[in-house]
Amino acid sequence: MNISNSQLSRRAFLGGSTALAAFGVLALAGCTTPVASTPGAGANAATKAKTINFYGNSLGEEALKPAWQGILDGFSKDAGVKVAPVIYPYDQAATQLALTGRSGKLMGVGQSGGWQVLTPMNVLADLTDLAKGLGIPQGVLDSYTMDGKLLVLPLTAAGIGLITNGEIAKSVGIKSGMTVEKFATALEKIKAQDSSLIPYAAVTKNPDLKDAVHWMWGFGSDVVTDDFTCTIGDAESVEAITWYKSLLDAGLTQTNVARSDARILFASGRAALYDDAPLASTFVKTNGAAQNIIDNIGAIARPTAGSNDSYNRAWGGGLFASAGEGELTSREFITYAATDVEAATALYERSAVAPAAKSVADQIPALAADKFQVAFRTEVSEHARGAAWDRVAVTAQIDAAIGGGVATILAGQVEVQAGLNALKKEVQGLLDSNS
Repeated sequence: MNISNSQLSRRAFLGGSTALAAFGVLALAGCTTPVASTPGAGANAATKAKTINFYGNSLGEEALKPAWQGILDGFSKDAGVKVAPVIYPYDQAATQLALTGRSGKLMGVGQSGGWQVLTPMNVLADLTDLAKGLGIPQGVLDSYTMDGKLLVLPLTAAGIGLITNGEIAKSVGIKSGMTVEKFATALEKIKAQDSSLIPYAAVTKNPDLKDAVHWMWGFGSDVVTDDFTCTIGDAESVEAITWYKSLLDAGLTQTNVARSDARILFASGRAALYDDAPLASTFVKTNGAAQNIIDNIGAIARPTAGSNDSYNRAWGGGLFASAGEGELTSREFITYAATDVEAATALYERSAVAPAAKSVADQIPALAADKFQVAFRTEVSEHARGAAWDRVAVTAQIDAAIGGGVATILAGQVEVQAGLNALKKEVQGLLDSNS
């Protein structure tokens, strides 16, 4: 795989973590929230076009450019259409899309980073029909769906799952389908076997403490409902964070660990488990792991409380299409990018991330031969779930608020219930201001 830690940071795939930046630009333009662009832009009849734009950052990324250039070239050749790149850095995606959307000049296909700023403008096409039969996890589709319309077709769809050192996990009985109680007991066995090991290098500091969300889901809390009501502070979330803090208090996790720290701890053999995306199998190599760790890296379904469903926070990205002018051509491009096996194979080989469409992923021999990726798809990706706030422009602010709130609890600065009550008020405020 032709990738590195720096080249394949989460910005290459995630959609929306910079959406908030656009609002500063919109405010300077004379309003505090996005308004509709050219009247009726979203209601215009869908048409074909000889030229469409491709908005995104991947053509500016060294690792991903060859694969994406191949997709543009392949579609252009097959369809006789020119695809004109509009390249911007990932951290400017939301700002650039907001400005283009307000100008009434958005026309073509875009990568999903920052897509949320376009939803109030009524300029995005409904792609629901394109997802039929592809086998994309419903929990992932839901995170891109508003008012019953699928506004982004996922190209990659995974989750942030539990990564295991297979040898150690097997020795203490860590596997999919565990309750949180049995999971904690297994972590205690790891600590008893080797006190120098961190049993679980869970994230315990920002900016990654939004990881607390999928644990709260596993205890039965909605965190935020589909109608944007925050439930943090309910009995289930209190139980989840109390349990999460108990792992830290018992020395089963460690203070002040970010995702980047956890990767190094795991690769160096100093941690038995941690949370990551499917790129974990690449990161163990780039972080100099011993061969036995590389050979035995695994993934398990996240433990839950009682009979609750297992969830992992969705991780991935996709493509949107502008509605109206050129929409039919843009839809053809998205279909090509999502279903062409040769294009999907090239993107997988560059990114180490499986296609969202199971019907396509199953046709990639290298993917089928990778036991870690196969395990990750079945144990993690199939349990991926987008957060309700992934659909709004304050995604990053809410994630930061959750991480900050949980961090104060883990640090013992505030009691669990009081801390979560304060966090609920903060998150609900962000949701209400966005509406």
